[in-house]
Amino acid sequence: MHILIFPAGFILWYLAYEAKPTINDEVTLYSEEKNTIKRKKLLNIINEIF
Repeated sequence: MHILIFPAGFILWYLAYEAKPTINDEVTLYSEEKNTIKRKKLLNIINEIF
């Protein structure tokens, strides 16, 4: 029975690995740009205090 379970598990793992979603670069760049803007705002606030 184990002879059939292990190959089936590897086949299912391979199919799941191949079906993973691709990263959309435009969305990633947009979110990184938003994060840098937030960081700059926070740094400006901290610099004004000190």
